[in-house]
Amino acid sequence: MCPDVEATPEDVEAAQQRLLRRALAEKPPPPDCGPNVLAPFAPTEARRVRVALDAARVREDDVVLDLGSGDGAVLVQAAKDIGCRCVGVELCPSLVQTSRERAAASGVADKCSFVIGDLTTLTPSELAHGRLGPTRDVPAPTVAFAWLTGGGLTKFSKTLRRAWDIGRFRVVTCVDALDTCVDYETDGAFAEHADQGWDGKVYRDGAASEFGVFVVPPPGVSLEQWRASSR
Repeated sequence: MCPDVEATPEDVEAAQQRLLRRALAEKPPPPDCGPNVLAPFAPTEARRVRVALDAARVREDDVVLDLGSGDGAVLVQAAKDIGCRCVGVELCPSLVQTSRERAAASGVADKCSFVIGDLTTLTPSELAHGRLGPTRDVPAPTVAFAWLTGGGLTKFSKTLRRAWDIGRFRVVTCVDALDTCVDYETDGAFAEHADQGWDGKVYRDGAASEFGVFVVPPPGVSLEQWRASSR
């Protein structure tokens, strides 16, 4: 699985910024989202999704959890391209419905589950063990996507860090990295990064990081071991 050879990181970044600006300027959150939105919904540029799946080394036997899954496009693409099991947690019921319809239309409804959930109320144990949604029987993740704004990532970082300690999954972030994210939304222009246990744990692959994709290997796997295992 390779990114489009004609797509440079600058192309993808420009496309993603256009999508985000459009989401911020033209598309307020759906009215059913509630107050605890950690990031505005903006579709992820398709080429960046391919880079992220490759950087995370997603395989068919993985369970991919998307924290703030939006319209489900990322997980549907993962299920179609790789055949992995996919779970999305999304605050907005209308987006969850859209995600389920997208998965059904793409023929991967049997591989994709979407649950209505508020990331700000999840406990680390629930996140690590997949106890999500009304039935609480979602498989435990082996990969967690946290494609949030710097502010959202900062707010969610402590819960994610504790869940990562409990579980056995790798983390993928997009645009912002867990060891550098800053909450400008709350702390203003002079905000500074506050480490919540991620320093020295974020892997920066040359090609993927140019596309704004960063990976935290699973617990017990050092950055050196993760790098060596890619060869």
